[in-house]
Amino acid sequence: MPRKVLRSQSELYPFVVELNKTRVITREGKGLITKKTNEWIYVLLDKNNQTIKTSIYLVECMETA
Repeated sequence: MPRKVLRSQSELYPFVVELNKTRVITREGKGLITKKTNEWIYVLLDKNNQTIKTSIYLVECMETA
């Protein structure tokens, strides 16, 4: 279950967000984070190569060795 982070907390993200590497799922579809601000991220969607601005997303799990 995703963890909710309040704006008042000093930690902006509860996980490491790497630009052009971290994949997310939004209401509009899956994509890649291209830019981030305090509470907004910009996601390049896979389905139509459109960039959207959103604050609601889930991070896809990636296996590490």
